[in-house]
This record gives sequence, C-alpha cells and structure tokens, in this order.
Amino acid sequence: MQEALHTSAHLLSQLLEAATLVLLALGALLAMWNLVAGLIGQRPPDEVALDVWRGLSRWMMVGLEFLLAADLVSTVVSPSWDELGRLGTIAAIRTVLGFFLGRDLETARKIARENEEFAHAAQGERP
Repeated sequence: MQEALHTSAHLLSQLLEAATLVLLALGALLAMWNLVAGLIGQRPPDEVALDVWRGLSRWMMVGLEFLLAADLVSTVVSPSWDELGRLGTIAAIRTVLGFFLGRDLETARKIARENEEFAHAAQGERP
C-alpha cells in the first residue's frame, strides 16, 4: 500500500511539474505573440511592454503555483530534509514574487486607468 502511495504521488508530482513547463512555455509564447502583434499594430512601445509584462507575469505565477503543488505532493509522501528545504525555498520564492508582482500589477493597472482617463479627457477637449 505504501509503495503504491509513493508511486502515485511521484506520478502526480511529475504531471504537475510537466504542467508547470507547459504553462511557462505557453506564457512565453503568448508574450512573444503579444509583443510582435503590438509592435506590428504600431501601439506605443510602453503600452506593448506593459501588456506583455502583465501577461507573462500572470503565467509565471500560475506556473509557480503548479510547481509548489508538485513539491507539496512529493513532500507529503516522503518528507526528507531535502524535500522540505526545496518546498520551503519554492514557497518563499513564490511568496516574494507574488508580493512584488502583485504590487507591480496594481501599479500597472493604476497607470493604465490614468492613461485612459487622460485619453478621454483629451478627446473631450477637442471641438
């Protein structure tokens, strides 16, 4: 029974790690697509960069969640000090990245709202 539990946990952990790679690759591909589409569409470079960064950071956060889940599954079954250290490291990285990315995303949203308000105000002033 215990061996079956270890085997299934190992398989689940590998699947979650594979999902992490897929999510990160998908996020990177979408970021490149948005970058090229934004530049071809002659959007302002700052706006394109901000959109690309926001999209990629979201995918990175989701990927880190899956990686944390994979390590959690591995650690639950065989909690060695190496596994606990790895889990703690990934949790710390995810927490720090989450904090700073969340703060930066909120700042980006604020800037986008201000730019929209400025654009609407400028259009309203036209005759």
